[in-house]
Amino acid sequence: MDDDNKSFAAKVLTTVLIIGFLALACYVVYYNRDYFLIGFIAIILAIFIRSISSALIARFRFHPSLAYFFGLMAMILLMLTPFASVSLPLIGQIQKLVNNLPQFIDGMQDLLVNLTERFPFLFARLDLEALLNDLGQNLQRIFSGSLSYIAVASGSIATFVVMIVLASFIARNPREYSEIVLRFLPPKSRSLFLETLHEIEDVLKHWITGMLLAMFYVGLLTTSGYLIIGLDYFLVFGIAAGFLEIIPFFGPFLGALAPLTYALIESPAKVFPILIVYLIVQFTENYFFVPYVMRKQVHLPPAVSIFAILVFSKLFGFIGIIIAVPMLASIILVTEKLLNRQREPLGGFIRKVEPPKILHHETDEEQDELSPS
Repeated sequence: MDDDNKSFAAKVLTTVLIIGFLALACYVVYYNRDYFLIGFIAIILAIFIRSISSALIARFRFHPSLAYFFGLMAMILLMLTPFASVSLPLIGQIQKLVNNLPQFIDGMQDLLVNLTERFPFLFARLDLEALLNDLGQNLQRIFSGSLSYIAVASGSIATFVVMIVLASFIARNPREYSEIVLRFLPPKSRSLFLETLHEIEDVLKHWITGMLLAMFYVGLLTTSGYLIIGLDYFLVFGIAAGFLEIIPFFGPFLGALAPLTYALIESPAKVFPILIVYLIVQFTENYFFVPYVMRKQVHLPPAVSIFAILVFSKLFGFIGIIIAVPMLASIILVTEKLLNRQREPLGGFIRKVEPPKILHHETDEEQDELSPS
């Protein structure tokens, strides 16, 4: 009986210590969140480099060093090429849109006045002027808070270069950095650490692959649709729709909101064609693209994802919205390992399947070069 009491007390003490450790970790992360954000983004970029390297080694038998070089170049080109390829037409369309912004705002005010006159029962209790002022102040507050974190995390050229350098070092020799952590762990915990590290890498790899494919697919299809219907600023709205795809649940809606609002004021005849383009993109994405291409993506329950978006947007601004899902998936995985729950993929929270073969199967030579252990 005494042994049972001691065993129970030991379990309670272990649980309390783990919870205390997690609370301390959260406190440290919160007050150093900008640096952790830079590190997390660098890890994501490093995993992208490793994924390209793995594909080149497995398919074309590249030497690991050469594969690493091409992976690094692919990451840099991926980040710079879209902006360079559309810079001139995009800048021209943005300048035109900014020049027409006062006229656009006047049109919105006229639209609200007409709606008030036609449907007085809907707007009788609303102070539209106060509502618009509050909306403007809230938008300014949101963007100012987001831009402050973007400036710290990736807004300056120096910080951007630091993230690239960190990602390149981590991708080149990840084993060196994992061994630093292993030195501070007891031998019985090292296998658990390495297992958790590999699973986090798989989670982030799934997210990177799915998001890149989704952004390219939605951006290309939306831009083509807006071009066909003759929408002004089709390139701005199409590229924005592609980038906003990275925001779970809210991204597609936000991507369609701007062109719909613009068309409603400037060209009402194009509202219906824009809705048709939006429905076609969403239909093909949900019923063809997601089932067959993004089936290897990491999925969280909708309520959990939305809560994560709210929390991380409060911590990190707009960047937090983007990385909310992969960061939460990583946190759940680490927490599950620490609490030593029964091994089931992330306690049922996250659905995982085998990663794509091009990113998963590695040669013996590549494993010796890139494996953390």
